[in-house]
Amino acid sequence: MNLLVENIKYRDIAIIEIALNIPKELKLKPAELLLTRRAKHKNKSITYSQQISLDDSVIINLNDLKHLKGNSVSVEEIIDVAIKAEEQLYELSLADFNVTKIKYMTEKVWGTHWIKPYSTNKKTVAIYTKTDFAAKVIECSLEKSDLILTVEMNATILPQDCYATINGKKYAIESRLNLNTIVFRIPLQNSVHLYKTISKEDVSMQYIMNDTVVSAHLHVGNPAQLNNELYTIQLNSSEPYAAMWIERKKNDAVKVAVLGSCVTRDNFNSKFNPDYKKSYECVSLQNQSSIISLMAPALAFPQDKIDNLNDWDTWNVKTDFQKQFLKDLKKQQPDYLIIDLFGDIFFGCLRVADSFLTNNYWKLAKTSYFKELKNHDAITLQNKQDEYMELWKKAVNDLFAFLQAELPNCKVVLHKARFTDSYYDNEGQVKTIASSVNVQTLNQYWDLLDGYIQENYQIDAIDLTKEKYISYEGHPWGVFHVHFEMNYYQQFLKQLHCIVVKHYLEAEHVFATIYQELEQA
Repeated sequence: MNLLVENIKYRDIAIIEIALNIPKELKLKPAELLLTRRAKHKNKSITYSQQISLDDSVIINLNDLKHLKGNSVSVEEIIDVAIKAEEQLYELSLADFNVTKIKYMTEKVWGTHWIKPYSTNKKTVAIYTKTDFAAKVIECSLEKSDLILTVEMNATILPQDCYATINGKKYAIESRLNLNTIVFRIPLQNSVHLYKTISKEDVSMQYIMNDTVVSAHLHVGNPAQLNNELYTIQLNSSEPYAAMWIERKKNDAVKVAVLGSCVTRDNFNSKFNPDYKKSYECVSLQNQSSIISLMAPALAFPQDKIDNLNDWDTWNVKTDFQKQFLKDLKKQQPDYLIIDLFGDIFFGCLRVADSFLTNNYWKLAKTSYFKELKNHDAITLQNKQDEYMELWKKAVNDLFAFLQAELPNCKVVLHKARFTDSYYDNEGQVKTIASSVNVQTLNQYWDLLDGYIQENYQIDAIDLTKEKYISYEGHPWGVFHVHFEMNYYQQFLKQLHCIVVKHYLEAEHVFATIYQELEQA
């Protein structure tokens, strides 16, 4: 049903007044004014309602439209206007009223959009809003695995805070050539799915002005095809986003990063798995660090006082100070992050100033830095379990939030390693490892920490504990509680192969169905 519009005018810079022909039976009845921002692209519709009394006119205040802003708005938005009275919805019919003669208001809505009344296809009242922002790709090129886009912007007021977006992931301006020409560098490895040789990506822009996030179409001036040894790119205009087709020319090795210890790292060492490089490339390593330390603020590296260590151990300590691993992950965009929790179980952490270090008494404790360190507080699962768990859970939650935000295509694999107290000697006899380590207690802690991650996050796991692997005297690094017989490392890769293949099959619907049927067989 409709209510007839008799007139529309601006009462002042922020008020739209719509005069209505209200039937007698509805006059002064309680009603709701409904303002609905239409669903557009990937944004759902948003409705704001306001209690009114039906009189000869209804008032739309621009300040009320802030409720329709949501997380972002498009360059153009349409807001439908309706009234609900006595459980009946009424649209506002324009009939013979010519709304096109009404000019835009001088006041902007959301601080970004001009606004005026609008006639829908059904000749009912809506509100039309727009900005004059336009963006066009004027040049594009490939530099190895990076796409370089040069974008020309036009607007009455040019925004300073702009982003290129690919499937929702934002990339900040790399450089500004002049006031209205900006350059973006987009790492394609962030966008191309590991399991898809060809993919289509939506490319657009976002800018922020007056605390409003505006999503804008990115026009491609001249459709482009780019080629190098890694990719073929086709970029052309489309609606509502520019379309980018990416073809990866070769399937590189699966990129893995390791956050853990030798029990994981050694699987990507030719001493243990001679042919691992045919399938995998280890692009980043954080060795023996507590996750509490990793997620804490970086500390200045006291190079002169990190002494009495070989180069490898110095590197380990340095990375624990500088917390560079997260930046490396963001840059490398590995396909998989493999985590084992040895550093948290075995070492714990040190509270230092306003940050944390791993309490690595194998390495850090040998240095002048440690010997001169005052007022440090060692926190471990053994001596302060409740405090440690509180710190650790927060750090784990921060880590997974970082991964979700910065590495959306990276999958996490939890390596559920455990300590052993036995080894084979050179004659093949099983012996007990001479050590003060309480294997049973440490493995209980490991169960606790692994359990938290598995219960709270969608991950895959590698678990070889059922096979009861033990250490052996001929291990390249010697006998230790997580230095296993060589078959351990081969079985690790087999389980990782299964995870990779599973994800490959799940990436395509038909394969996913086949895989599910095989799993159920």
